[in-house]
Amino acid sequence: MTDTRKISRRGFGRLAAGSFAAGVALPMIGAGARAQDRKAVTFLFDVKPYSKHALFYPALENGYFAKRGLDVTFNAGKGSADVAQKVAAKGAEFGFVDAGTAVLARGRGMPIKLTAMVHYKNMMTVASLREPPIRTPKDLEGLKIAANAGDSVRTALGAVAAINGIDFRKIEFVTVETANKRPLLFAGQVDATCDYAVNMPVYEAAAAKMGKQASQVLFSEFGVDVYSNGILTRDDVLKDDPKLARDFNDAMVESMIFAIENRDEAVKMFLKHNPQSDGELARAGLDVAIEHLLVPEVAEHGIGPMSREKMARTIEIMKSYFNLAGSVSPADMYSNDFVTAGRKPKAA
Repeated sequence: MTDTRKISRRGFGRLAAGSFAAGVALPMIGAGARAQDRKAVTFLFDVKPYSKHALFYPALENGYFAKRGLDVTFNAGKGSADVAQKVAAKGAEFGFVDAGTAVLARGRGMPIKLTAMVHYKNMMTVASLREPPIRTPKDLEGLKIAANAGDSVRTALGAVAAINGIDFRKIEFVTVETANKRPLLFAGQVDATCDYAVNMPVYEAAAAKMGKQASQVLFSEFGVDVYSNGILTRDDVLKDDPKLARDFNDAMVESMIFAIENRDEAVKMFLKHNPQSDGELARAGLDVAIEHLLVPEVAEHGIGPMSREKMARTIEIMKSYFNLAGSVSPADMYSNDFVTAGRKPKAA
């Protein structure tokens, strides 16, 4: 099951009148009726919301969904594989899913497709607090690394090892639950953990308290620069309601542009819905997430569109190292027909 917490713009009429960031007043009279007229949509995060998801909350708070006639609820899945399955089974219209996981799901016959990219640069990494710092894949030989069972980062490390000519057998994995990876590292019981670069501010904060230095081996810098997380939906949505896909993606792109240009404000919106989160770490993580979004591809084509070349490379990595079942082509995996090209922040 997904996280039971729901974040929705339903019931706007019950809220006190306010204003959107764009300065458009939200009148009280008739707002509830308009909310009822909107199309109900569910969007699944890959996991429970944390810093990288701050990119999406302006779409709720600034009314980008509402002005397109959408009443969107955010829920959380239990990883990209779980979200892909739920979207394929019509448990949600859209999901935020790792591109490689989406390729594997498509190979198993799930009728899903990526329609907008978010994190163009792969965020998979191995993080450590050890001395000397880890800098290259060779530094990982002989280390004890915490990873969960079926950890996609752990599997991708096999690709990094093969591409960079290191002995994968010299890496010892300690299989633990995700929640236990960092505590084991901070307690000195392992040398490193499989994680994502967006979480490096957490490691850096912990390291500072212990008088240590956090370091990482970022997979994108060592031959595994594949697409990371993007927005996914089903084939039937694209066929039966292409306007829904376009409206949803365009609202999300508008949200990301706002978050990139107004980072503190985006974090405030995120914290409004996730008050248990640390604001400083959320801002630092958002900066990392944005760094993995603002790549040359985005500077040229805007946020959302994908390239056939990089999608083909992503598929090839999955085929070579992740036991991809079936035949999957770039055309099977993505479409740029449902997101407006050329939209990008001033910083791009």
